[in-house]
Amino acid sequence: MHSSKPKVFLDANVVIQAGKPPGGPIMNRVADLVNAGIIRILTTDLTVTEVAKKHTENDYEIIKEVGRAHFRKVVKEHIGSILPDLSKAKLKETISIKYNQQVAEMFVSLKSKYLPIDHIKPSTVFTAYAEGSGFFTGEGKKDQFPDAFIFECLKAEASAKSPVIIVSNDNDFTIPVKSIDNISLLKTIPDLFQKLGLQVEAPEIEEFLELSEESLIDVVDKELNDWGLQVNDVEDAEIEEISVTKVELNNVISFGSIDKSSSILVVGTAEITATVSYTHPNWDEAMYDSEDQVLIPFDNVSGEQEISLNADFSMSIIVDKKGEPIEIEAFRFRNSDFQFIELYPYDPYD
Repeated sequence: MHSSKPKVFLDANVVIQAGKPPGGPIMNRVADLVNAGIIRILTTDLTVTEVAKKHTENDYEIIKEVGRAHFRKVVKEHIGSILPDLSKAKLKETISIKYNQQVAEMFVSLKSKYLPIDHIKPSTVFTAYAEGSGFFTGEGKKDQFPDAFIFECLKAEASAKSPVIIVSNDNDFTIPVKSIDNISLLKTIPDLFQKLGLQVEAPEIEEFLELSEESLIDVVDKELNDWGLQVNDVEDAEIEEISVTKVELNNVISFGSIDKSSSILVVGTAEITATVSYTHPNWDEAMYDSEDQVLIPFDNVSGEQEISLNADFSMSIIVDKKGEPIEIEAFRFRNSDFQFIELYPYDPYD
């Protein structure tokens, strides 16, 4: 059995979507499969770097002002807190070191086999580039070199006894996979669970969630506040408070665990309604500076707005010895990017 278990490569994009390391409920289920000897995880040093880079960029974007001396001075003056004296470059480096360590530890916990990119001869990839084949077919560009090197590593691991499954939502893998035996491509980690036959018929899960509406709203509210919201229709707008009022789950799929009395993984899409308080510069009454060609606002606009958004999620639900659900254990969004909303959506009837 062990000689025929598939090797699974989780591309950076699906690892990022699983959440910050260690990855939340969906990665916990991957760990269950590894510990049960059902799959073997493959990764590359480049993959670890890509995952850490994305999380670093997200966090840096939120706290980068800490790297400005004037910002630290104003915080000390009004709040009394002394922030660390460090530059923006040092701040980003500090975040990067933390995430590189955490992502590496996550893959170690998954007992991953590391495939060094340096073991691939550059001439192998550059030949494909010159021929316009593989990752460089059609619209292939130079930014596909990382995936091309990763794919060469995976080709060396694939065999009839130990096939490789690539899990990636990157369409660039589609053409290269077709030309290689014993390598297949899936779009998401839930697709992997389905392929391995872990999907379970659990109608009682939906009934349980309907009866646990208050608890569901609480866990979604916490996740949304931890994640934060970005406004895309008003410049320099800030969301100050978020209060989730309603959650509707759609496209719900349940997956069992190796230990039947452990937990059930639930994935799907959450339609979320929330009330947000916001503030932004009063652009409508701003003065136009013709010399610098910019608007200069003199005050702010504040208010509350009901917003709605959709987000893919993963959730683990604790079950009793009979396999019946008893408690929501964890809830995470399956999204690597900030969640954007509009404060003033266009109304054609207004």
